[in-house]
Amino acid sequence: MKVVLLNSNTDLEERIENEAAWPPLGLLYIGTVLQKGGHEVKIIDNARARLPVESVAERIKKEDPGVVGISALTHTFRQSTKLAQAIKEKNPDIKIVYGNYHSTFEYERLLKNYPIVDCVVLGEGEYTFLELANTLEKDREIKDVKGIAFRHGGEVVKTPPRPLIRELDELPFPDRTLLEQEYHSELVGVLGSGCKFTTVLSSRGCPYACKYCACATFTSRTVRFRSPENVVEEMELLWSEGYGEVGFVDDNLLLNGKRMEKICDLLKARKIKLNTWAEGRADQASLEVLRKFSQAGCKTIYYGLESGTQKVLDYYGKTITPELSKKAVSNSKKAGIENVIGSFIVGAPIETREDVKQTFDFAMNLKGMDFPQMNVLILAPGIELWNEAIKSGYMNEDRYWETPVAAVNVYPSYLKEGELTGMIDGFYKEFIKRPSYLASQLLKTVKSEYRLRIVLANLRAGINLRKTLKQLWGGW
Repeated sequence: MKVVLLNSNTDLEERIENEAAWPPLGLLYIGTVLQKGGHEVKIIDNARARLPVESVAERIKKEDPGVVGISALTHTFRQSTKLAQAIKEKNPDIKIVYGNYHSTFEYERLLKNYPIVDCVVLGEGEYTFLELANTLEKDREIKDVKGIAFRHGGEVVKTPPRPLIRELDELPFPDRTLLEQEYHSELVGVLGSGCKFTTVLSSRGCPYACKYCACATFTSRTVRFRSPENVVEEMELLWSEGYGEVGFVDDNLLLNGKRMEKICDLLKARKIKLNTWAEGRADQASLEVLRKFSQAGCKTIYYGLESGTQKVLDYYGKTITPELSKKAVSNSKKAGIENVIGSFIVGAPIETREDVKQTFDFAMNLKGMDFPQMNVLILAPGIELWNEAIKSGYMNEDRYWETPVAAVNVYPSYLKEGELTGMIDGFYKEFIKRPSYLASQLLKTVKSEYRLRIVLANLRAGINLRKTLKQLWGGW
């Protein structure tokens, strides 16, 4: 059977930075498993291609698949339904299957409100989609396929759940030749790597339960690891294929320090020269692990620091402290990691203007941090704060289930979204204009071969760094 896997984009009128910075790794895994199961697979990453709805539908009509699988997150869900409608109008016989976080959490409303959708894959999709495709190809009933939801007799039916994949080493390496474009690490519209780039997933799941994150719900707080040998084997393959930089997109990469050290030791032993970047938690940023990670090629690390106030961290269920955040950044710099980025969230319902300013001050004075990312707290299905808002009567779920919403726009809050975005804009202007910051970053860039390659890559791509920053933060 021919299968088209479609990664939805946001509405083309929206300006979403970083929308296509990463390859659709989930679809690559599903597509590779389908190929090995004897199916023909095409992947259309419309987050990257940014084709109009009609163009996507016309292309799929020419491909003439039996099944179209659509991956949609909450912020792309509405656009995905436009794509699905256009696809179905051109070929009513195509089976349309939805998957990913949003579809898993909202499968019932999805199937009740959109008859164009035939089926929803719940949770991890590799083996569920393969069994579903095999069943459809043989024209059999899908009721025996575990881990799906569909309509039957006007009602939504959910089959028994498929267990999480325990042995991740059994999964084939994603076949990146299924992608039609090259990808680049990006940050606010600026290239973040100067070479061929892709992503790797070395583990799945997270044991924590941060109230702003849906990962705990999606993976039942269950963590599974690929073996260090399996991870490094894939990275060695990527290196042989000409990739120069790899981003780890694990839910919690640094959770097992010994495992990370083994991965680093194997990379060095095999003389694999890949630059890497990663995300991590502040309470797992040991100097020993970070030093090995740096020596094995880690150039950039993101930390979810979230807030500079303990009461907000506690509200989020983050289980870290501002002091741990300071130590994580300091350890990263001591280890030799060139770019340390702190991600923050403002707009918790309990946050006052003074609390937000305290987080801004914390970020402004966080020694060693190269760049902060300030985000407004957003609610979406699967997130605990979303569920709390519904239970408390602050939010009508039927009104908001198709789109993300700022927490301050539904909870009783001290601030509203417009005020927060204005404060964030002001913070960025102040942060970026500081002479001491500009001088330190210029000096780091001049001394860094890695950073200089990134500057050259942006120049070759025709990206005006100053113009980009001016658009974002009002000039400097």
